[in-house]
Amino acid sequence: MTVPLAASTGTASFDQIAIVSGLVALLYVALAVLLWRERTGRVTLVGRLADTIGRLDGVPRWAALTPYLHAVSLLSCAFGVWWDIAVHIDKGRDTGPFGTPAHYPIFFGILGVIVAGVLPIALARKPLPARTIKLTTGWRIPCSAALVTFCGTFALVGFPLDDVWHRLFGEDVTLWGPTHLLMIGGVVLSIFARLLASAEVEQLVGTNKRRRFHDVVAVGALLIAWDLFSTEFNYGVPQFPLILQPILIVFGSALAFTLIRSRMGRGSTFAALAVYLVIRGGIAWAVDQPLGEILGHFPLLMVEAVLVELTALALGTQNRFRLGAVAGVLIGTVGVLAEYGWSQVWMPIRWPSTLLPSALGFGVVAGIGAGLVGAWLATRFAEVAGEVRPAPPVRRTHQLGAVGLVAVLGVVFFCVPRSAEPGVTATIGLERVANGAEPTAYVTVKLDPVDAAVGARWFEAMAWQGGGFETHPLQKIADGTYRSIDPLPLYGKWKSMIRLHQGQRDLVSAWVYAPEDAAIQKPAIQVSDGQVVEFVSEQLVLRREERTDVPRWMWNGGYALLAVVGALEILGIAWLVGRGARGGRMRAAHLLEQDAKREKEIA
Repeated sequence: MTVPLAASTGTASFDQIAIVSGLVALLYVALAVLLWRERTGRVTLVGRLADTIGRLDGVPRWAALTPYLHAVSLLSCAFGVWWDIAVHIDKGRDTGPFGTPAHYPIFFGILGVIVAGVLPIALARKPLPARTIKLTTGWRIPCSAALVTFCGTFALVGFPLDDVWHRLFGEDVTLWGPTHLLMIGGVVLSIFARLLASAEVEQLVGTNKRRRFHDVVAVGALLIAWDLFSTEFNYGVPQFPLILQPILIVFGSALAFTLIRSRMGRGSTFAALAVYLVIRGGIAWAVDQPLGEILGHFPLLMVEAVLVELTALALGTQNRFRLGAVAGVLIGTVGVLAEYGWSQVWMPIRWPSTLLPSALGFGVVAGIGAGLVGAWLATRFAEVAGEVRPAPPVRRTHQLGAVGLVAVLGVVFFCVPRSAEPGVTATIGLERVANGAEPTAYVTVKLDPVDAAVGARWFEAMAWQGGGFETHPLQKIADGTYRSIDPLPLYGKWKSMIRLHQGQRDLVSAWVYAPEDAAIQKPAIQVSDGQVVEFVSEQLVLRREERTDVPRWMWNGGYALLAVVGALEILGIAWLVGRGARGGRMRAAHLLEQDAKREKEIA
């Protein structure tokens, strides 16, 4: 069966493809030259710089440049993603990989992540950690270098695949599209490689305040990066069930705070929280003010940090898995309640009280799972660093970490699916405020059945992609009848609609206005006063550009490919972190054996 390509709705022109290919080719040629010169003993400017920074920081040359380059690259990617999503919400689709300026920091940030992985490969010389990867005779590289390159490569591959996906399926204007997740996921997971590199350096030369600060920044970056997955909720245009927002908050905070508090001392969670709040707040301000796009909201995570600190004070950190599980329970309950209160104050979608029972139930499971995963990572990084202390058997820790991961993934996969139960209609009333070239109107919605919005997780009037973004709660004026508190635009490129989220996962919408879109062969939509409209699957409304004539097996194949890639990345992290940990345990055992021999000789 042949499926024709989609119309040009965000796919790249030849010149953009050439630019992307040329830049990537130039980078890889430069890296190849660097690898060749370094491995043949020639002097390079990069090598000299690494030697200088290595002496100043007291680290091996292969570990000198990566912390700084990786941090800048992550910041570039994060800024670009939040800027790019704001542009799409305000203005609609783009015209390819470089269709908006926001794509440049994303692209160059991903390239920076790859370079951050290749540099230690090129600069690798003794001293090296106890467990390495052999490339050729006499050329061994740290596990962290392989992991950064591995994650960065997956992220970069997502860039051209995104254009292929648009050509096959139309443009999926959502953060959670497969290729979008591939790019973002690769960058986010590279942070674990950064923490692994820090542990490898600690194994060789110990730690100091500067390297402890690097670890704090890395965990703060993990909190920032994880919040990227909640961006649609934070901007007020979620395309998946609302229950996922508290789950994502619980998962990210429980994992990151358990990880850092298990590895570092008192107050470390607050230090990582400060990094998160300063940078996340700075990006939100920059996108909103100088760039003039929509303001991105974000969770505070203050209560979650306090809960982990208090748990560590009460239970200690000797048993990291106990710490993670108990902290996860507290974050899944008290933390969720705190974020519920914060949503009433500042978040674009206030969590309704009807969300709390499921949020608390799923939050506990996700919190325990995330705490166990954080404890597993902390244990492995500590072993890489050479820590020796009583702990559960290694196999037992692997089992606990796996159980935690399965629990989190199970909750997410259970809550992600959407439905669109038919049967809800509405009589639309339009109270004109402005006419002429830019008409606006208050919208009155009379539902059938009248209780369709009772207990809804959101029920609102929304307009976007017309040069701005508007969302207005619907105020009840009679049983089954609601009115927007502000008028909606009914002109130009605006897309105005009524959104309804019923129950656990039922997401439907009804059009009020949409312009003609010749590029995707969609006619204009203009609901008239008194017209009866049917609520349909929200995906058909929010993703107007997405194709509906593609066979189901192709969609399933695309998402299955994403699942395979995600599984490979998780397995890659587990294997490389585990390999480094085995080396750390072996080195620690060897050092203990040597100390015992010396003591015996002295005695």
